[in-house]
Amino acid sequence: MRTSHKIVFTDSSQMKSCKDKSIHLVVTSPPYPMIEMWDDHFSATNPQIKDALRGNDGESAFNLMHMELNKIWAEVDRVLIEGGFACINIGDATRKINNLFQLYPNHVKISEYFQGLGYSTLPCIIWRKQSNKPNKFMGSGMLPPNAYVTLEHEYILIFRKGSKREFSLLDLEQRRKSAYFWEERNLWFSDVWMDLKGASQRLNHGKLRKTSAAFPFELAYRLINMYSIQGDYILDPFLGT
Repeated sequence: MRTSHKIVFTDSSQMKSCKDKSIHLVVTSPPYPMIEMWDDHFSATNPQIKDALRGNDGESAFNLMHMELNKIWAEVDRVLIEGGFACINIGDATRKINNLFQLYPNHVKISEYFQGLGYSTLPCIIWRKQSNKPNKFMGSGMLPPNAYVTLEHEYILIFRKGSKREFSLLDLEQRRKSAYFWEERNLWFSDVWMDLKGASQRLNHGKLRKTSAAFPFELAYRLINMYSIQGDYILDPFLGT
């Protein structure tokens, strides 16, 4: 990484070890509610989620899953400094439950929670992950009206805690050293990223392989350089997977 940062990786059980207002930037991607591969993970944290899914109550399961994520976001709020940023990569979910297909808008639930905490919601980034799979279109094929628009993007939500960050004289020097190039600014600060692909991950455990959902190194690299300076502490509460 071009600039020097202190990267902190942790998980929900270890968040308590982070001091209040000690983190300058959070870059993370949580398990996605209502994506089937994460059902067991969420159900293990709250058995009511398994009951809701078994009962075909998608809305209850969706809300309960986000209640579990909110516990992490509350800890993120505790450890972030005033003026610090939270960048959260999240995709919405589509799913058929009880023969009813619908969208579960994860980005809306997370945005609502951070707004409730008083964060400033900044313009987000659409991470366009175009698929060329021949079966990507869902629904009734060529017959209207029951075909569905393909879901080929994720969100990078960007929230700021409080007002703009204040910098000491020492920080101002570190800030100057952390400057990015003109070409980088023009690419990074676009609201649509189309040049990044999801990263495969080499894991030595079969079950972990099934639940791996790594974003590419370049995604984290950009966000860290965009929203932090040399010497900052950066936290991923979900261990990067």
